[in-house]
Amino acid sequence: MDLDALRHGNFHQLDEAITDWQNMAKKLKTLATDADKNLKGKADKADWAGVNATVTREFIDKTAGEFADAHTQADTVANILSDTRGELVGYRDRLNEAVAGGQKKSLTVLDTGQGTFVVTRTTRPGWASDPSGRSDAVDQQEVDALRDEIQRILTKAAESDSTAAKALRLIVDQAKYGFSEASYENRDAAAKAIADADAMAKILAKNPHDVTNTELASLNAALAKYKNDPLFAEEFAEQVGPKKLLTFYAGIADPYQGGYDHARGEQAKQLQKNLGITIGRATLSDSDRMQSWESRAR
Repeated sequence: MDLDALRHGNFHQLDEAITDWQNMAKKLKTLATDADKNLKGKADKADWAGVNATVTREFIDKTAGEFADAHTQADTVANILSDTRGELVGYRDRLNEAVAGGQKKSLTVLDTGQGTFVVTRTTRPGWASDPSGRSDAVDQQEVDALRDEIQRILTKAAESDSTAAKALRLIVDQAKYGFSEASYENRDAAAKAIADADAMAKILAKNPHDVTNTELASLNAALAKYKNDPLFAEEFAEQVGPKKLLTFYAGIADPYQGGYDHARGEQAKQLQKNLGITIGRATLSDSDRMQSWESRAR
């Protein structure tokens, strides 16, 4: 993230977008409630037979469910945008405070473009005759400290921005027709689900015989924790790939990998169940990358 972009960031358009999404979420909640209580509620109570008992009722149930998913998606988008906006404003304020603090110490911060910046020291007249040989007002240590502080702020801001963007893209791409069931209260929750999926995928990238029981337990725990999380499932499946998924499980379940370990055997049984649930959830996505994943799996 560019220093000046954050320092002088104008969040007016983002504020408008957040307000629009929040208003849309409220309206969709009303529609979802009405669809569930009235449309679906009356259909459930109706004494139907034949086509009405199958096709019509199924259509009504699906329609009511789509209203609920529409509300969930709008609410999640509003939550992520609002949380990210708050984080970026916080980083902007911290950055401006750091720059102002540097100015009090005769330090100048300049944006040099493409995500780079420099911290320079102000040279004072008359210091050329200083017996110590110093020609500036501050030590290099203070320059480095300010540079590092600003870099930490910019890195955090860039992480907040990029993870929010990735989460929003995944949510929108999940369903070409209809809406995603992914529900998050803030950016952190969505970003953590994706990060945890990537971390678990790294375990499957290893030789299964080299995976420790601790890593296997950690993998099972994460898969169980996120069993209903569509973003985690899709990210995990995409990072692992269908071929590696099969070879990894085959290696873990291999009964000839040395002496039998009861604890590992139990973990392998649990892994079969957890992988099945996670991959099943992932294949519900209509995103292009999951369509490609399923083609590779055939």
